[in-house]
Amino acid sequence: MGYKQELSRQLSMFHNFATTFSFLSPITGLTGTYAFLYTYGGPVSAIWGWCLVVAFNFVIGLIISEICSAYPTSGGVYYWAHKMGSPRMRNVLSFVCGWFNLLGQLGSSAGVAYTTAWLITDFIKLGTGGAAGAAAGVAISQAGLLGVYAAVLVLIGTINTVTVRALGVVGEVSIWWHVIGCTTFVIMLPAVAPTHQTAEWVFTTFILSLLGCQWAMVGYDAASHLTEETHAAAISGPVSILATISMGFLLGISFLLSVTFSIQDPANVLSPDNAVGGGNPVMGIAWDAFAARFGNGLGSLGLMAVPLLCSMFCGNACVTSTSRTLYAFSRDGAVPLSSWWSKVDPRFEAPVNAVWCVVVLCFILGLPMLHSYVAFAAITSIGVVGLYSSYLICIGLRLLASEEKFQRGPFHLGRWSKLVAGIAFAWACIAVIMFVLPQVYPVTAAVSAAAASSLNYAPVAVGLVLCVSLGWWFADARKWFTGPRKTVEEEEDGQECKDLMTPPRVQQHVETRMYSGS
Repeated sequence: MGYKQELSRQLSMFHNFATTFSFLSPITGLTGTYAFLYTYGGPVSAIWGWCLVVAFNFVIGLIISEICSAYPTSGGVYYWAHKMGSPRMRNVLSFVCGWFNLLGQLGSSAGVAYTTAWLITDFIKLGTGGAAGAAAGVAISQAGLLGVYAAVLVLIGTINTVTVRALGVVGEVSIWWHVIGCTTFVIMLPAVAPTHQTAEWVFTTFILSLLGCQWAMVGYDAASHLTEETHAAAISGPVSILATISMGFLLGISFLLSVTFSIQDPANVLSPDNAVGGGNPVMGIAWDAFAARFGNGLGSLGLMAVPLLCSMFCGNACVTSTSRTLYAFSRDGAVPLSSWWSKVDPRFEAPVNAVWCVVVLCFILGLPMLHSYVAFAAITSIGVVGLYSSYLICIGLRLLASEEKFQRGPFHLGRWSKLVAGIAFAWACIAVIMFVLPQVYPVTAAVSAAAASSLNYAPVAVGLVLCVSLGWWFADARKWFTGPRKTVEEEEDGQECKDLMTPPRVQQHVETRMYSGS
């Protein structure tokens, strides 16, 4: 692909899939957004909305997989934009696409860390008595939530400051925790709940809302950002993307059905007087089910450890993927202080500087939670809008690219490619539009430090990135940014491409040390 091999290529196809699925983690996304699903769409948005969203995202996954197979590098979408763009436009499209993708991944990482912190604060509240009345349990303030959020980010950054091999082990543990833990959750919660909602209520009540479902089905392109650390990347990347979406659908629909059928009192799900004081509804539903069965809901804390640890694994995978994107973009000089963020620490064989840069930027994105009770909605919007804007650029270029110009990889869609790209482009447009609209109604703006705001600041953040990236481009970057930089000779590049397409079984006994100098 034209790059010197600096990251250690130690991940197998399964490790790539495990990390990608951990990034997606539908359990984390749906636990965090169930309140929005329930408020604005009701049960039908959680069930049918999930099916619809996954179907269209599988279409996007198909076209992303085709492009990933052709160009398997850590840069992902911004590298693809340069390869598929016209000679006149490829540099600026690559530059803007990279910034959108980086913003989207930062938003996703911050949103997952926020979900984890939110669950931890609800654990504290329930573990100290719950909101059985106005004052029971220890309620964490917004400042306290920010502190927990910061601690979560530091922990995730520390985990990421280890070797690639250790990250592979974390990915393995994560995927099995998701599968076994989710299976336990979806069986145990309805079994404990003494009463269940009717199928008519679950499947036919209220209007459709897609926002929460779309947030829970984002980030499967993480497979592309790990390709430079994965054997047979041109095959492993596409397989990981499509397998992640497929398994995500199965675990997600099981989780949603389990939670929604187990609701004891629909009116109590979002009530400020419920056990979690109007906090995370999934935790409240689990508490109510255990309390109705056993007279006390403390047992639900053990069950809720499943989504809590899922969110930790998800946050770890998000920072892994985002740091690789920052590393790759910096390698091409497109980020301030690029030489610093593109360094690979020889002790850990990972871009440690980029990891901690991501941690700091995620913390900055979370600062509005001090004064805004809908900061999570805005952060998730930044994640979706940023990622899908970058997808739009690449999918649009794939639509325009001639078959002669597009160099196919081992995975390709053949004559169906243009049709699939057209459908994917349309859905990506819808997703972007949905997430720039207000997430909470009515919309209010904070008028004092103590006032909450329901303003969705995602359009502001996305617009700022667009203006800064384009402004920087026309002011200076257009003079020196020429897209992905080649760091190896063509002959070596060709040999690497062969290795990227070699099946893992052929490579599993071969230690990859290309271009390492040893």
